[in-house]
Amino acid sequence: MVAALSLGVAVGVTAVLAIDTVRFGPAVRDVLSVARAGDPLPFYTGWLTGLGVVGWISAATTGVFAGALLWRCGERRAGRALVLGGLVSAAMGADDLFMFHDGVLAERGVPEWVTLVVLGAAAALWGLTHVRVLLSGREAVLLVLAGVWFAHSLIVEVVEGLYFHEEASKAAAIVCWTVWFWVRAVRALRQVPSGVPAQLSTS
Repeated sequence: MVAALSLGVAVGVTAVLAIDTVRFGPAVRDVLSVARAGDPLPFYTGWLTGLGVVGWISAATTGVFAGALLWRCGERRAGRALVLGGLVSAAMGADDLFMFHDGVLAERGVPEWVTLVVLGAAAALWGLTHVRVLLSGREAVLLVLAGVWFAHSLIVEVVEGLYFHEEASKAAAIVCWTVWFWVRAVRALRQVPSGVPAQLSTS
């Protein structure tokens, strides 16, 4: 179901942009980039980026909270995986929100690709060091699909003529990524013995 939703997001955003790029293009661009270009600023400028940041921060808070709870309950490997994944999500969200790779750092001489490589390396390191935990359960397909969508969004910048718009692919990736954290958080809470949360809050 989530996989179908992510595909729907990618198709929908791409289709809307294909219908009228000039009119709907601002929705998938950052407000600052639209303003600098001197283009009109409709009320929906940057909406897709804003929704993406909401997804990143949602994944971050969910991962850190559930991971910390698991850690305190003795499930240290699973807890560490969620906490670190939450921190990676927070870094991704901060980059989108404050435009680090294409704004702040770029203006100070740091190439965009350097920042993206650092973020990608952090995500890859997290994935490789916790691969058993991350790929356990049926929801693991969401994490794999998120990686595929992210890869597509990067390739689109270099290769023209691919099926989905760069921002559409990224939005689809964030959907899969965020839902994966939600599912893992629910599982973590179900694993916590009855009465433990109350004990932790008073310890």
